[in-house]
Amino acid sequence: MFPLEAINLRDFSLLAAQIRAARGLLGWSQAYLAKGCKIHRATLVDLESGKREPHEATLSVLMSELTAAGIVFTDMGVQFRKWPQRAYVPTGLKPNKR
Repeated sequence: MFPLEAINLRDFSLLAAQIRAARGLLGWSQAYLAKGCKIHRATLVDLESGKREPHEATLSVLMSELTAAGIVFTDMGVQFRKWPQRAYVPTGLKPNKR
C-alpha cells in the first residue's frame, strides 16, 4: 500500500498528475476509477484538477486501488510494478459473492 505519510500535503498538483497518469496507464476513465473506489466522480475531477485536497480516507482508497492494479508511485511519476500488467478490477466493481 502507498504510504500516505510520504505525500507532501502541500503538493497535491504532483499527486493529481500521478493519479491522472496512473489512470492513463491502466486505460481507466475517471468514472470507472471513481465507481471502483465508491467515490463521486466530481471528487476525482476536483482532485485531479487541483481544486480540492482529498480527505485522507478518499486518498487512501484511491492509492490502494491503483497500487493493487499494479501502479507504483515514484518521485518521477508512475509506472507498472511489472510488465505485462495483470488484469485488475477495482474492488467497488467486483461482483458480490454470496
